[in-house]
Amino acid sequence: MKAAVTFYPREARRYHERLTFVFDGCVTRHVDVLGQGVEVEVRGECDSLLSSEVSPPIGTGCFKGNRLQRKTGPEREDVLRLGLENPTQRNVKLGSLMLGQKVKKQVVLVNRSPLDLSFTLLLNTNTPLDPRDLSVSPAGELNLKARGGSCGVEIQFSPRQHIPPFTAELQAELAGLLHPLLTVQGCCRAVEVQLDQVQLAFGAVVQRCRARRTMVMTNTGDIGAKFQWKTDDFPPELSITPAKGFICPGMEVPLQVTFAPVELINDTRYENLCCCVEGSSSAVTLTVTGSCIAASPSKEVVTFVCPVRGSHTQSVAVVNPTNQRCSITPVIEGEQWSSEPSVTLEPLQNKTCEITYRPLSVTADGKKHLGSVFFSFPDATGMLYSLHGTAEPPKPKDTIVHELPAKTHHTESLPVHNWLSKHQRFRVLMEILKPDHPDATVSLKGPEYMDVPALASRDYTMSFFTYREGTYSTKVTFRNEGSGEYLFYLVTFKATPPGVLSTITLATPVHRTASATVQVENPLTTVTCLTTECKCPEISAPPQHTVPGQSTGFLSFEYQPLRTGESTARLTLHSNDLGDFHYDLLLRALPPPPEKTVHFRTSLGRSQSLVVKFTNHGRFKAEFSGKTDCPDFTLDKARAQLVGSEVSIEVSFEPHQLGVARGQLSLSSAVGGDYVFPLEGLCLPPEAQGPVRVGAGRTVSIPFKNVLLEAATFSLQPKSNISSGSG
Repeated sequence: MKAAVTFYPREARRYHERLTFVFDGCVTRHVDVLGQGVEVEVRGECDSLLSSEVSPPIGTGCFKGNRLQRKTGPEREDVLRLGLENPTQRNVKLGSLMLGQKVKKQVVLVNRSPLDLSFTLLLNTNTPLDPRDLSVSPAGELNLKARGGSCGVEIQFSPRQHIPPFTAELQAELAGLLHPLLTVQGCCRAVEVQLDQVQLAFGAVVQRCRARRTMVMTNTGDIGAKFQWKTDDFPPELSITPAKGFICPGMEVPLQVTFAPVELINDTRYENLCCCVEGSSSAVTLTVTGSCIAASPSKEVVTFVCPVRGSHTQSVAVVNPTNQRCSITPVIEGEQWSSEPSVTLEPLQNKTCEITYRPLSVTADGKKHLGSVFFSFPDATGMLYSLHGTAEPPKPKDTIVHELPAKTHHTESLPVHNWLSKHQRFRVLMEILKPDHPDATVSLKGPEYMDVPALASRDYTMSFFTYREGTYSTKVTFRNEGSGEYLFYLVTFKATPPGVLSTITLATPVHRTASATVQVENPLTTVTCLTTECKCPEISAPPQHTVPGQSTGFLSFEYQPLRTGESTARLTLHSNDLGDFHYDLLLRALPPPPEKTVHFRTSLGRSQSLVVKFTNHGRFKAEFSGKTDCPDFTLDKARAQLVGSEVSIEVSFEPHQLGVARGQLSLSSAVGGDYVFPLEGLCLPPEAQGPVRVGAGRTVSIPFKNVLLEAATFSLQPKSNISSGSG
């Protein structure tokens, strides 16, 4: 047979008891039972207890505990001891990890007691930790042999979330008692961002109104991080501000969510609106609910009238129905209208807002531009106005008056602005409104087309020319042939009498001729006649000149000066069809060159007379006075009369000495000008005169002249010896 014996020692000592078994009341058997009660101690370091929790003495392995006083002193054989192989590992530091990192620490437990031990390892932390973040192995019941039995224990820290600094205690559970073995310290530094509310309800919002809700984003972690909402995934009616930014540890960021529905919608739900946080393993999400209801339209219609591309401003009343100050933004439908960016209203304030109508196209056939303006308030109510606009044909972009002389080419620049946000090509039409029937003497030219980039301006260059003075009213239209829209300018040119077309310089010696030619274009289809006028008598031009239709005529004239000097004159060509052509003449008469040399030949004591002839180029009768600069030459007469156009003057050569005598004959007239003739005379030795016949007994007078320039004594030497004399 078998009998169970329970040993429950009360003291830590040796026990010896005898058990008596009686069988059938007649057979007796005695059994000696020996046991020893020992104390349980769990040691973390040598000679040091880690716990004051000690069980009472135990025998063969049943542990029933009471609280005993901690004991010190030399080690005893009657104490159970469980401790670390390396006492320096009593405090295990896991460090500061980031998400995704992992650390493992290993320690060895040793049973130095005289009994085998069975226990379980537990982690006791000051803050709750997920076992998947901090774990110890092996798990379950561990058995260590007496006197040196050991096992390895691994502590693993692999955080998946932010964990503030913590302290955990590794404990051994023996017989229902917890005995500390070592402490574990560590933390996980991470971003931990959360919203104070993950669902926002807007309720019913009036169409085109805006409703706003505020929530707070908090970073309870210990690392700052960037955040950004995925606004591309937001519906058009939802927005959030700020959409991105940086949040520091412990910081709160207020976020404003705006619900601005445009389309009528019933209760709707926007889920999983995501915000990405740098360094966070999971995104922050938000859910928004709301609906859109129609606004009550206003019965009042605001009417606008103005020329196309002009403007007309009207004021509409806006009343703040709330008890809070607000700044509202007008929402306008219709590209022709604009308004102030915002209107600030005090509680219950009545204010006006200016609406401007700027049409870009003409309304025709009684049609109108239609639009509306809507004002939304913080209480999700609003005001709606209907807008009607009439765009009349455009007025002149500008009215330009320019005064210029006739026969002057004039260039006018007209700025053309493209009012659209796309390229435009304009066809240019130029019309002469006045006179009613302009002829070819008026010219208005420019490119037929011009291109203007979007919302830009370009200058259009046109040229104007007229032959006659007068007032010319023109209209220049720039039309988009695709849309039919246009703009135009009214340009008036006042042509005054023409000025000088050009200045012609002529230079020639006196009595010589210089010529020039002027060019005249006849734009008409008929012949035109030009009459010439010049008050300078030295200019010769044909009195009339004809130019065929649509051709160019050339008129030549001559300049023949009579006296040396410089002067100016004006040549005018007049046409009833083309007006006047004025030319300034700069005239320069150079000193006359010598005329042809007059040659004389005679002997000493005699004289020779020659007639000098020249042409009087003047237009009037002229008298010339003359002189010589050599006494050998003399004029027979002091003055000479005009004979037709030829003048004759007799010049005598009476030399005073042998050889060649040179002089200059100068003739001058206030009307006919000056002439200079070189004179050259050759004096030969004197020749015999006579014979002189003398009768017997008679006296004969022989004429004799002293041709020398001073008094002289002459001797008479006859060739015969009949008579002799002196004087």
